Amino acid sequence: MWEPNRWFEENLWGIAVGRLGCVSIVLPAYNVECCVRLTVEKTSYILESTGIPLYEVIVVDDGSRDGTFQEAFRARIGPHGRLKVLRYERNRGKGFALILGFMAASCPYTAFLDADGDIDPAQLLYILAPLHLYDVVVTSKWHPQSKTEYTRLRRLLSYAFRALVWLLTGLSLYDTQSGAKAFKTSVLRSIIPYLRTRRYVFDVELLARMARRGARILEVPSIAPIKLRGYQGPRTVARMLLELLAVAYRLRTDK
Repeated sequence: MWEPNRWFEENLWGIAVGRLGCVSIVLPAYNVECCVRLTVEKTSYILESTGIPLYEVIVVDDGSRDGTFQEAFRARIGPHGRLKVLRYERNRGKGFALILGFMAASCPYTAFLDADGDIDPAQLLYILAPLHLYDVVVTSKWHPQSKTEYTRLRRLLSYAFRALVWLLTGLSLYDTQSGAKAFKTSVLRSIIPYLRTRRYVFDVELLARMARRGARILEVPSIAPIKLRGYQGPRTVARMLLELLAVAYRLRTDK
């Protein structure tokens, strides 16, 4: 059973988030029956602890084949929040789910967090608070203050991907792929019509287009350790590379 931590009630980051007035949190979800309800409830508690007058949690079920949709509906949310659960039948990719969630957001500030619980929802405090000064805030697992657990192979693949992103798109961020980011909704909405990628490198296209339009982007550390799980097989790596090349082409041709 997850127990609230008083630290969330006392820190200055929470006070800054409370002053935003209204925030939308999008949780893209795919086959996470095991943890989506807990993620929603943690998210709600953390936002309630800031004193924010209004927030919404938007779960987007990306064509799950388990009970993700039903479990999301069972989540309890605090008195200042509202819960929206969206769903479509066929798996369309994280990017598609995020765009649907972004379009459903009704607050001036929007953040997204992976629904699988790999990133502690308390990270929302760190990515939302700087939106007073920045247009985009990105969690970076390679920030000097982050504690990331990884194998040598995963580290090598991440470095190689980052180098390719820099080379092909000019986006000089240390981490584009983390599952916790926040935006001013007006800036986010201005970019959505230009996005074409729906899967592996959706975040790269989103951030690259924002950077090209002069958005102020800040990278922040993860407050909890991140474990890089699993193995990216050759087929996945190849698809990521092809998508990245397509994004680079569109950025150069404005298509």
